[in-house]
Amino acid sequence: MICFIKNLPKHCKSAAKNLTRYLAMSVSCSSAVMITLLLMGTSMVLAANINSFAVNVENHLMIHASIDSIATPKMIKEIKKDIEKQTKVKSVEYSSKDDELNILIKESGSVFERYREHNPMSNVFIVEVKQAKDIPAITKYLNNLKGIEKAQYGGQGIKDMIQLFEVIRKGIGIFVLILGVLSVFLIVNTIKLTIQMRKQEIVIMRNVGATNSFIKTPFMFEGMLIGMLASIVPILVIIFGYTYLYQYMDGKFFSSMFAMVYPNELVYRISGILFLSGMLVGIVSSFLAATKYLRWRR
Repeated sequence: MICFIKNLPKHCKSAAKNLTRYLAMSVSCSSAVMITLLLMGTSMVLAANINSFAVNVENHLMIHASIDSIATPKMIKEIKKDIEKQTKVKSVEYSSKDDELNILIKESGSVFERYREHNPMSNVFIVEVKQAKDIPAITKYLNNLKGIEKAQYGGQGIKDMIQLFEVIRKGIGIFVLILGVLSVFLIVNTIKLTIQMRKQEIVIMRNVGATNSFIKTPFMFEGMLIGMLASIVPILVIIFGYTYLYQYMDGKFFSSMFAMVYPNELVYRISGILFLSGMLVGIVSSFLAATKYLRWRR
């Protein structure tokens, strides 16, 4: 350990020197990893926003339960108490038929003002559940409750959309994993070529008594530097690109229900992940390539 620390400056200097000596190789490898990290960062931004969309859709899911027109104020209070007793229910709000008509006029236009005198709307309960998965069960309960005319929510279409979001999130996770493996493969092969070009140097080092770990360490630092350099452009693209997109889209994707994740925390978190991923991939790839080569040459 002490020897490793003492030789650390020498290994770093050797790695930096080799990057410039084999510049074409270094640029080629760094470019390939840069594209991979850029795709990885874009995928993570997309996954974070899809997750936000799914959460917002779930939070906007409310059950509208129309109250029977013959229900008295006393019956309405009792029905509300019965609904609130359900452990899966988060909140229950009463909305009169006049309130419902006002909402309809606001959302659909003043053409519905004609119904002021003969309001066809029903008094309703707006029921919010604790978890989106409980909506079908609570809707069924409400439809069987005396005094409730009809309970409904977004239905199968909303449920399918949430499931689609979940499938996309898992798909992006698998895609990011594949990109990580691809990055390792790219650097391993590049480091292998570099090692082949420097095999005479390695033979000399062995002849003077250098251990395998001493020979491998500069390659690992070299891979780390390649990964770090490759992460710079993707980080800048994510920070400035996503911030611009967020401002251009006014923080939402066509609707407030599809609110985008605020850039500040997201872009810096993803930037940190990309930087560390570049370093880690570079170190692991170089270690694997150097170990394999040195094992062949024993």
